[in-house]
Amino acid sequence: MSVLVPLGLLALISLPAIVVLHMRNVTPQTRPIPSLRFWLAANPRTTEQTRFRRPPITLLLILQLLIAAALALALARPVTSRAMSALGLDLRSEPRHLILLIDGSTSMSATDTPDGRSRFEAARTEALRELSDLREGDVATVLLLGTRTVSYSATDGASLGALRERIASVAPPGGRADLDAALTLAHDLLLPGLDDQVSVITDGAVAADPGTADRLGAPVALHLVGSAATGATAPNVAVVDLSSRTDPQHPAQPQLYARLLNFGPTAVSAPVALDSDGLEVSRQPVTLPPNGGSAELTWALPQGAQRVSVKIDAPDALAADNEASLVAQGNAAGSLGLDILLVSDAPAALQRALSALPGAQVTSQPTDGFAAAIAGHTYDLIVFDRTAPPADAAPQPGAPLLFVDPPAGGPFATNGVMTNPTVSRLRAQDPLLQGVDLSGATFGSAPIYQLDRGQDEVVGADQGPLVFRDRVDNQPAIVLAFDLTQSNLPQRVAFPILIANAVAELAPNPLPPSLPLGDPLAYRPRAGAATVRITPPDGKPVDLPVAAPTSTGVEAGDSVIADQLRDVVFSDTGTPGTYTVQELDAAGHPRGGGSFTVNAGHPRESDLRPNPDLAATLARAKAGGDVGTRASLAELWPPLALLGLALLAVEWIVALTRRRPGASRRFAGRSTA
Repeated sequence: MSVLVPLGLLALISLPAIVVLHMRNVTPQTRPIPSLRFWLAANPRTTEQTRFRRPPITLLLILQLLIAAALALALARPVTSRAMSALGLDLRSEPRHLILLIDGSTSMSATDTPDGRSRFEAARTEALRELSDLREGDVATVLLLGTRTVSYSATDGASLGALRERIASVAPPGGRADLDAALTLAHDLLLPGLDDQVSVITDGAVAADPGTADRLGAPVALHLVGSAATGATAPNVAVVDLSSRTDPQHPAQPQLYARLLNFGPTAVSAPVALDSDGLEVSRQPVTLPPNGGSAELTWALPQGAQRVSVKIDAPDALAADNEASLVAQGNAAGSLGLDILLVSDAPAALQRALSALPGAQVTSQPTDGFAAAIAGHTYDLIVFDRTAPPADAAPQPGAPLLFVDPPAGGPFATNGVMTNPTVSRLRAQDPLLQGVDLSGATFGSAPIYQLDRGQDEVVGADQGPLVFRDRVDNQPAIVLAFDLTQSNLPQRVAFPILIANAVAELAPNPLPPSLPLGDPLAYRPRAGAATVRITPPDGKPVDLPVAAPTSTGVEAGDSVIADQLRDVVFSDTGTPGTYTVQELDAAGHPRGGGSFTVNAGHPRESDLRPNPDLAATLARAKAGGDVGTRASLAELWPPLALLGLALLAVEWIVALTRRRPGASRRFAGRSTA
C-alpha cells in the first residue's frame, strides 16, 4: 500500500493533541457539601496552575482518536492493489481498459455445462459479469473469436450499456478460433495511460504460443467454461473427414471415404448410417477406441447420387459433428464442378489422373468424336492425347487446352525427333512444377518442337522442350511434348501432380463438394461472371465482385500470358450446413450455380478436451513497462472518510448521552455513596 498525498499524514499530529486535551483538568469536580459557612475561614489558596493527569482511557477519547486517524489517512489518499476487488469494492484510481476475448468456435456449442446450457452461453454470462464491473471513464473492447474475429468497443457509459445488450444476444461465429492472432491484435489495442487487462473466456480447447503471450504487454485472466471448469472430460465422437473419389480400379465408379474419431475417455460402439439423396443405403456397426481412436470407412456410391451424408448414431456433448454431408457437383445440372473433355483413343492414364481431381467430371471421347462432343456443350478444359483439333474445326474448342504428344502437322511446328531425351533445363520455381520430381524420369522418343516468341519452355532437353506453354486459338495451352506410353512418368507420383498443376493453371477452380470447418472458399469463376453470390445456411446472401480480366498474368521468361481467370475468396464458413453459389453476369443474370457443404466435424474443434498448457502459457503475459502510466490501484480514502464520519456520529451520540440531566444525577448519586 502507498499514499498519493504524503503531506496529508501531517494531520496525524491531531492524535497527541487530543490526548493532551484529555490530560488537562481545569474544571473541578462537583462535590455536594452541607454548607458554605466555613469556606471563607479556610482561606483557600487560588491558583491558575493547570493540572495534568494520566490520559483517561474513556470511550470518548478512543472515538476521537479513531476519527482523527481515519480523516488524516483519508487526506493522504492511500491506495492499494486489486485485492480490494475481492471484497466487491470498486475503488480504482485509474481508468480501466478491459479487452475481452470470447471464444466463439464450434467447440463452444457443446452442451456439457452443469446447467445444461452451451459453453458459449456460459461464456456470454461470464462476459456480461466482467462488463458489469466497468464504470464511467473505463474502456471496453470485445473480440469474438471464430472463423473471423468480430470486434466491439465502448468508451463511455452509454456505449457500455449498448455493448452489454449486444453481447447478451450475440451468436457464436463458429469455425476455428485463432487465439494467437487475437492476442496479437489485443497487443495492438492496448491504450497508454489506462490499466489494460485482458480476459480470455474459453472452453480451453485452444492453443497459444508462449512467445505471443510474452509480447502481449498486459496481464491475462483465464476463465474456463464447460467441462474444463469442473475438470471433467466431455465424451464426443465426430465425422472429421468426408470426401468422394473414383475407384482406381473402376474409374467410372465413385467412392465415398469417411474418417471417424472418438475424443472421449471410453470406447464407443455405435451404428454408422450412409444416406444418399435422403434415403438410407447402408448401416453398419463401428467401434471407436478412446482418446482419439479412429475408424476409416468407404462405400461405393450409387450412380447419379447428388448429396450423400454419413451419421454416427451416438449421443454426446456436441451433436453437430456426428453427421457430415457432401455434394456431388458433377451430377447436378448447372453445377460449378470442373467439366473436362478428354479426347483420346487410349485414355487410361490421363483419365485416372483427371478423375482424381476434386469436383472433376471427365467425359472421354475418341479422336473421331471430338466435333460431336463439343457441339452444343461448353467445357472448362479440353485435353488432347496424341491428337489435335483440325485447323478448320467447327465449332472451335473455345476452352483452355492441354496437349499430350500432339501430332506432327498440328498447331506446333516440329523439326525431327529426339531419342531418349533427358531433362537438362527446367524452371525450378515454376508453379507447373510445384511438388513435381522429374529425377529418373524417361520420355522415350519425342518430337523436336521449335519454339517461337510467346511459347515458353518449362522443362527442356538438349534438343528441344519437353513441357512448354503456348496460346492456341486465343486460348491458353500447356503441352507435354512426349508420348506417355513410352515414358515411365505415368507410373511415378510426379505424374498426377503435374496434371493437377496444369489443370489448376488452365481451368477455373471447381466448386468443392465440401469444405473443412472454417477453411475459406477460394473459388475461380468462369469467364463472363461479374459477381459471385454465396448464400450461407442462415439465408443472408453475400455478393462478391469479380475482378475484371487483366492483360498481366503468369510471367514466364520473356513473355506474359494473359490471365483471364480471377479468384474470389469467401472466408465466413464457420456455420455448418449447405452453401449455395450462383454466378451472375454484369446485368445480374444467372450464369450457373452449385453448392457445397461445411461440416461441423474437425480434428481440432471436435476435440473438446481442454489444453493442459493453456493456463501456464497465458500466465506468462505481464504488464509491459511502456503500457500505461500506473498499475491499477484502489483508493482507500472514500471508505476511510465514511468511517470517520460514522465514528463522529457515534461520538456525538455518546457525548449527548453523558450530558443528559439524568446522567448527571446518576453520577452525583454514585459520588455521595
